[in-house]
This record gives sequence, C-alpha cells and structure tokens, in this order.
Amino acid sequence: MKRLRLVSLAVASLLLAALAPASSRPRYGGTAHIVLRDRVNTLDPLGEEDHPATRDRMMALIFENLTSMDAQGRLRPGLATSWQSDANKRVWHFHLRLAQFHDGSVLTANDAVASLQRSMSEWKISATDRQTISIDATAPAPHLPELLVLPRFAIAKKTPENTLFGTGPYKFSEWQPGERLLLTANDEYWGGRPFPDAIEFQMGVPLRDQLLERQLGPYAAAELSVDQLRNLEQANQNIMISRQSDLFAIAFLQGDDVPTGRGRRPVDPRIREALANTVNRGAITNVILNKRAVAANGILPQWLTGYESLLPANNSMERAKELRAETAALVIIPPIALAYDASDPTSKLLAERIALDAREAGIIVQPFGEAHAGNRQARASLNADAVLLRLPLASAESSVALAARMDEMALLPEHSALNVKADQPEQLFELESKTLQSFRVIPIAHASQAVWLSPLTHNWQQSPTGSWQLDQLWMEGAR
Repeated sequence: MKRLRLVSLAVASLLLAALAPASSRPRYGGTAHIVLRDRVNTLDPLGEEDHPATRDRMMALIFENLTSMDAQGRLRPGLATSWQSDANKRVWHFHLRLAQFHDGSVLTANDAVASLQRSMSEWKISATDRQTISIDATAPAPHLPELLVLPRFAIAKKTPENTLFGTGPYKFSEWQPGERLLLTANDEYWGGRPFPDAIEFQMGVPLRDQLLERQLGPYAAAELSVDQLRNLEQANQNIMISRQSDLFAIAFLQGDDVPTGRGRRPVDPRIREALANTVNRGAITNVILNKRAVAANGILPQWLTGYESLLPANNSMERAKELRAETAALVIIPPIALAYDASDPTSKLLAERIALDAREAGIIVQPFGEAHAGNRQARASLNADAVLLRLPLASAESSVALAARMDEMALLPEHSALNVKADQPEQLFELESKTLQSFRVIPIAHASQAVWLSPLTHNWQQSPTGSWQLDQLWMEGAR
C-alpha cells in the first residue's frame, strides 16, 4: 500500500509538471533591455574608463577569465578547466578548454598568454603546449586562481586593427559609446547558447519620471541608486538588494614622501586624521544612503573578514579639534580640495556632508564635481588633494578583494594586486591596520547595490560582491 501511494505521488508530480504553465520554464528568444546608471566609453578590459565597475558588468558577457566565481563566491572553472601549482604556489599551470573567439578562431594557449601579458607584464607567462599555459608569479601566490577572476585579467584577442574579440555568451552587435550597447547571443558558446537572443544596455537613462509613475515596463532590469528605492518598495516592486559591498572612501592623492615642488603638497597627516574623526557616518548611512549602508571602519566589510569591528572607528569630534589646533600652531592649514564623481548625485551629497562636518572642527573642505574622478589613471593629474571614491568589491576572497581596492587607490607600490601575500585573517588584519594608520584612505560607508527587476525577468543572479551573473537569464513571454 505504501509503495502504491509513492507511485501515485510520482505520477501526480509528473502530471503537474506537464500541466505547469509554459511561463514557468526557461524560454529562448527576446531581448533583455537593461538600464545602467553610468555612461561607459570603452569596453577594453585595460582601457581608461571613468566608470570601470559599470564597464565590467557589460564586459563580463563578452570576455571571460581563466577562472570564475559562482553566485555563492566559490571558485569555478572558466576558460581553464583545471589548474595546479608547484609546492611553493609560485608557478601555476592552467589547462584550457576548447572554446572559440567571436571571430570564429579557436582559443589557444598563445592567445591566453598574449592577453595576460598585456594585463600584467611582471609575470613570466608561457605556453607549454597548445592548450596549457604556465604562469610564474615570481613570488608565492597562493590565491592566483582567485586573482585571475578580476576583470583586468579577462582573455581578449586583439587584432592589429585594435579590434577585440572575446569568447563569452554574447558578442558585439552595436556599440554607441556612452549611450547604448547591443549584444547578440553567441550560438557557438562552449557553455551552450544563452536564452535571450539579445541583451541591450542603455546607459545614463534618467529614471526619475518612470520611477514617479512606477512605469518601468519596457525594461527587464534597471540599476538603482539608494534614493530611488522608496517608491518602488512601497509599490511592492521586485527589488534585489545586495549585501553592503561597495565602499565609499576618501583617498588622498599625494603620499607623504612627495618631493617639494612637484604638484600639490600632501595634506598633513594630522589633518587627515582630524578629518576622519569629523565624518558623521551615522547621518550618512541613515539619511543619505537610506539605511542601505553601514558605517565603515575598514577597507573591507565586516561580513567578509570578521575583523572590521576591531579597527578604530575614528569618530571623535573632540579629537578632531585637538589635532586641528596642534597643527595650526605649527603650519598654515590650506583648504582640502575634494573631488567626487560629477555624474553621481549620491557622491555629491556625501562630499557636501563631509565638508559640513569638517567645518565644525575648523577644517575647510572644498568639494567639486569631476568627470574623471573614478578613472585611476586620470586621477594622477587632478588638481585635487583627495577624491571621494565608490569602489566595488572585486572578489569574495578577502586577500584578493583587499589587494584590488588598495591597488585602485594606489596607496603604496608594494601593496599592488600582485604583492599582497597575506593569507590568514590575522595577516590581512595587520596589513589593513597598517594601511589605515596613515589616514591616506578614510573609509566612510559600505553600501548596498540595488536593481529593479521586471516580473518577466527570471534567473537574475547576483553574487555576494554585488556583481551580476547573467548567463542563465531568461525572459518570460519570449518568442
């Protein structure tokens, strides 16, 4: 009797699956229209870009890396099916899968070597056979496979005419820099054809009117800023909010060892410390960031490392006033020129709030919008003392994430993405503590990322770092 009941249940389950509406099953076809907040002018993984995080969202569908991470932050094969290292974790061997570039040519070890050499010339990279490459990192690199997930290490085939080809699930169809990118499905993709026929990215689209009228119907998804969430949440719209992954931080552009007479003088370390103590992080996270952020003591968030709460909070206005008075007795304190991303209203509000708080301690901060504040190479020539940055979390592996952020902020040469050797939490804690002691970087807040999703959009995946993984995306009603 029990066996008969189990058979009946199995048959009933099969009938229900057969009678389930077609909309509950993935469908091929259609175009997914996605709205991005920022404008992007290059899709070259190594090109200068004012909004590299936005560029990387689109680039991930075109170019692939040797390794990848899934939505749970676990390391997975990418263009490499397997890898191994020597006992010292210095020399690594990666075995490539059979894949094709979008121009129809087959991916070889020589292609991967040429691409990686463009992104990191310090490595000794060679092809050991047609489908295997060897990377000598010149020093122990236990997290090299995790490091290779970073967008800068995407494998791209570059022609003599400077045309780039990738191996990803989508390929270029139309490209209007700063406005629009249309990608079409790669029928020859090694991982299987993606579901939508095309994905269209529209950049810099003002959503204010659509949000007020709660009309986002034409879109599959829209990237949101935290101040745009309330109306949509009240209307019970489908909103996906990440963990607190983005870091808002002030990075000072001049180190203390800058020779006299070369560019702007570095801001006195005591004034940098005083400024850190004036920032009202509670008001910033609760009001400006709409309670979608937490105050930041460190470069990495607490949920990733477990030790951020042990770092100094630096939130004493009295201490700020003492430091300012001590410094004023010795030197003249000039105003601090603080650049922020001119296209980001949230950054503008943060910069203005920072200036307001600093004034209470007698420190003058002069915020100004700058189109290239997010461009690391362009920042070197800015007429500014510091820049307010919004940095994505590049990896769910702590040492790689810390290396990437320190590298982006150009804190110290020895702290580049290749040379962070910290492997244990206590080593990372020590490295981060030493970096923060100089106050060349002032953490402000760890903020969430938000995206609105249409009811017709299915299987949108977002990793713990906030990055999108759209290879399994499909649209209901597609034909």
